[in-house]
Amino acid sequence: MLDQISSLNYLKTFAIVAKHLSFKDAAKVLNITPTAVSHQIKSLETQLRVQLFERHTRAISLTNSGAKLAHSCQDLLTQLDHALDDIRQDKNDISISCCNSFAALWLTPRSAQINQHFPSNTLKICASDSLVDLRREKHIDLALRYGLDEEATDEVFLTTEKIALYRSPHYQPPKNQKATLFVTHWPENGLLKNLDWQRFVDSSEFDVKTFEQEYFVLQAIMTGQGYGLLSNVLSATALSQGWISEDQTIPAFDGYSYWLRINPEREGISAVEHFSDWMKQELGKMT
Repeated sequence: MLDQISSLNYLKTFAIVAKHLSFKDAAKVLNITPTAVSHQIKSLETQLRVQLFERHTRAISLTNSGAKLAHSCQDLLTQLDHALDDIRQDKNDISISCCNSFAALWLTPRSAQINQHFPSNTLKICASDSLVDLRREKHIDLALRYGLDEEATDEVFLTTEKIALYRSPHYQPPKNQKATLFVTHWPENGLLKNLDWQRFVDSSEFDVKTFEQEYFVLQAIMTGQGYGLLSNVLSATALSQGWISEDQTIPAFDGYSYWLRINPEREGISAVEHFSDWMKQELGKMT
């Protein structure tokens, strides 16, 4: 069927029009005139012998056939973008996928250290709390997994976190009333259960407040609003800077573990292998 289309550029134009549902906006993206966009879409419809858009007075909408083609075009163009990124990507770049809290509280504070150890490499942090499929996200070099100890042959163990009680050095618990305890409670998504911290802490002794991200708990601790339960991995920078201190009234307990997976497409690349070794060494110090 592709041999019946005189220019594959028409499909690109169609995909952009379908995304914006506007000839004018698509023209701006493509840096051509709206008339040129209209002519390309009309030519594509003629060659396919099907109407792709309904033309209204001040807007356009996809027909059923147009919606079906738009979905396919978007998937294919996304794959093509990733392939082009893969070809063009500077092999000195290192891209890592990790959760938002790890990116904010562990990786970012070590930017200077990373630059010192890898002066010829640029670290690209792809932060997301969603699972990453390295078979599709081929532009990602490394993926960090946080969760249960389910060792896989294609993963490198980094460390098991310790959950401890922290407070600001200047925090004074209130007299004759409960102290506030900040804890992280992730939205239920079926991927990873919240830590059962109640097994180790008597919640009846505290006024418990929850946040969905660890860095909010850290901010509450640093500003002297109460105690907080945090991972030793995510609290390491704040602890070393003296912004928080560990409170020994509650013994630390094991949390989840960190694992690192190298994209099979990136195996053998020196910079990626070295960065993997560096992370294993740095996080291994916390075991």
